[in-house]
This record gives sequence, structure tokens and C-alpha cells, in this order.
Amino acid sequence: MTSGDDLDLSIAIVSYNTRALVLDCLRSVFETSGKMTVQVILVDNNSHDGTPEAVRGQYPTMQLIVNHQNQGFSKAVNQALEISCGRYLLMLNSDTRLQPRALEHMVACLDQEPNIGVVGCKQWTEDGRMYQSCFHFPSVRDHLTYAALFRTCAPRLQGALASKRAIDCSQSQDVDWINGACLMVRRDLMKACGGLDEGYFMYFEDIDLCRAIRQRGYRIRHMADADVTHLIGRSGERYREQLNLVWEFSRIRYVEKHFPLFTRWIMKAWIATGALARLISTLVSSESIAHSTAFGASLSIISRILTGKRPMEPELAWNGQGRG
Repeated sequence: MTSGDDLDLSIAIVSYNTRALVLDCLRSVFETSGKMTVQVILVDNNSHDGTPEAVRGQYPTMQLIVNHQNQGFSKAVNQALEISCGRYLLMLNSDTRLQPRALEHMVACLDQEPNIGVVGCKQWTEDGRMYQSCFHFPSVRDHLTYAALFRTCAPRLQGALASKRAIDCSQSQDVDWINGACLMVRRDLMKACGGLDEGYFMYFEDIDLCRAIRQRGYRIRHMADADVTHLIGRSGERYREQLNLVWEFSRIRYVEKHFPLFTRWIMKAWIATGALARLISTLVSSESIAHSTAFGASLSIISRILTGKRPMEPELAWNGQGRG
């Protein structure tokens, strides 16, 4: 590793209680970085599984930021951005494994195309299926198309509409946004955009960043000749209900920030209706309301929409978990 203006790439990895995943991810980084000069920064969000100690033991010269509170994914990435030195910054989930030459191809893309601001690559699941990683910007139509009610009432129609909207990730092309599991950005451009919006504890921050970069006149490029394995959801599988709530809060923030007034209220009404339906379902079920995460989550979503205030600070007050 090198420091200074000659650095090709800074890599920001955020962790929370994902020690084994982090070590495997780091191994793939160093095995595939080749001749590039790379700075790797791990930001640990108050893990209790010995992640910082394990990383220090195996990579004693690597830069490590240890937070004593989990303040979210966006905040952690911005901490890495602040001390980064590379021409480009790669946001890399701890549950990913870089494939050979992925970094080389992504860096070359940004080197050769100065009007590309962000580049991503093909993502594969552990069992070898290509994962949908690039998308159109969210719209009312998209949210209705992927709604659980639509899937339940008209699964074949929903599947057909979703397939029609899906981008073919096997082809290199310009897209609206790419998910942040493996996302390379021009570092100076990301700083000019103010980094990630820390109002998103987690989720939608990648869409928000791609939108900001597109508004500055840069392209968002999906590359089909670079690959990463993404162990989907492995880093947060223990906290699915709580993470779903955080996703809803981030969705509401994105809608409030970017949707026109009329569609904003359509979306908020739709989200509130879904939360109300889940609330009623919980009330009529045999599950104890006092111990129902779904009940509390539904109330939190409705409160967030009606009052505009976050009912928890931070959002993951139950366990302090976060993407990593």
C-alpha cells in the first residue's frame, strides 16, 4: 500500500459484527489488487465479535477506524472518504468477494472515460446466479410494480412488468444507479457532492449519490467485464425485521427529497397504507403485540409519515446493527 497523490484507489469497507466476512473480503482485495497502489480503510461500527482485533492481527498496517457507536453506513463511508487519498474511492460491502481483474477493469474505465463519474460491475450470488445490481431511478410505477400486494394478487402480471423494467446486467451500459455493494466513484467528485447523505442511516444512499453525480453531468456506468461475488444479506441476516424498518425510513427520506409534491404524497400514502395493513394484521394475529417487532415497526412508519420525525435515534436502537 502507498499513500499520497499517486494512489490509484482507496477502498472503504464498513463492518458490524461480520468478522469472518470482513477477513474473507480483505483477502480478496489484496489477492486481486495486482500492481495497483491501493489504500484499504475499514470502518468498524462498534462490533462486539472481535472484528477490529482480528483485522489488526492479520493486517497490522491497514487503516482502521473504530467507532464506539453505530451511526450508520453513510456516516462510516464519509469517515473513510475524509482520510482517503486515492484518485478513486470504492465502496465495498464486507459480504463481497472481488474476482480477478475486477478492480483493474473498473479503474481503467474511469481512467479512459473522464465523463464517467461512477462505475459498478456484475454481481453474482454465492450459487452462481447474476444479481440485479443496476436500475432505473425509483418512480411511483416501480414502487407499485414491486409492492407485496401486487405480487400476491397478480403474481404473473407483476412478474411480467418487473421483467420488462429490469436492466440486462450482462451488458455494459449507462444506467441511472448501481447498488453500493461494489461502487467506484471519483473521489474528488464524491467530495464535491458532500459525500453520502448521512440522513440515510442505511439504504438509498447509493441512489441518492448516483442522482447527485448525474445532476453534475457525469455518467453512471455498469461494466459487464468486471465481477464480484455478493453474499446477499449475509451481513444483516440476523436483523431482517429491523433492517426492513430502516429501509422504509430511507425510502421515505428519498421520496421527500426527490419526488415532486404530488407524487411524493401518493408515495407516502401508499407506504402508510401498507404499514397500516401490517398493523391490522398484527392486531388480529395470535402473536403478542408487546413482543411483535412488526407492530412496533408499523407504528414507527406511520408516525414518521404523519409527523416527519424519526421515532428512533438512531434507527437501529434495538441492537445497533447496520450494514457491514
